[in-house]
Amino acid sequence: MVAFTLTFVKGANMEIHLTDSAVELIQLSLAPVFLLVGIGQIINVVTGRLARIIDRARWIEEHQKQTSPAQRSQQGLEMTSLRRRMRFANWSINFLTGAAVAVCVDVILLLLNGLIDTSLDVTILVTFIFGLVLITGGLIAFFLEVSLATATLKVSSSGLSD
Repeated sequence: MVAFTLTFVKGANMEIHLTDSAVELIQLSLAPVFLLVGIGQIINVVTGRLARIIDRARWIEEHQKQTSPAQRSQQGLEMTSLRRRMRFANWSINFLTGAAVAVCVDVILLLLNGLIDTSLDVTILVTFIFGLVLITGGLIAFFLEVSLATATLKVSSSGLSD
């Protein structure tokens, strides 16, 4: 048994006793939280990319009137590419957010499984697998967005030399 004391008011102590099974339950439910941190970091990266895509699209829209017809045609192609990239980034964010929710539900189910007599093992596994499927979908959408960005990248050779 694990015991620790909390002091709230001067001289007033409150002892909390956790059984070994409660400690194991907390340890077990803590592992998926690290997965949540990773998902959050990926969402942060994709959101940053989406913000840059939106900024570029707004810049093109603002400067489209000042360009020649040939440049407008090129900008139209770039806008099409930006729209596709935006769609992939949005799908990635949606999948990853769904995965984060699935992992949160999984943690709740893990805690409930330790507190009640009913076995939730199958539900916990199904929820975890569903979360992994959503993470995979988010990473595939992210991969497609990055691939599209790389394929449409236009850098002059003089910008690449040292």
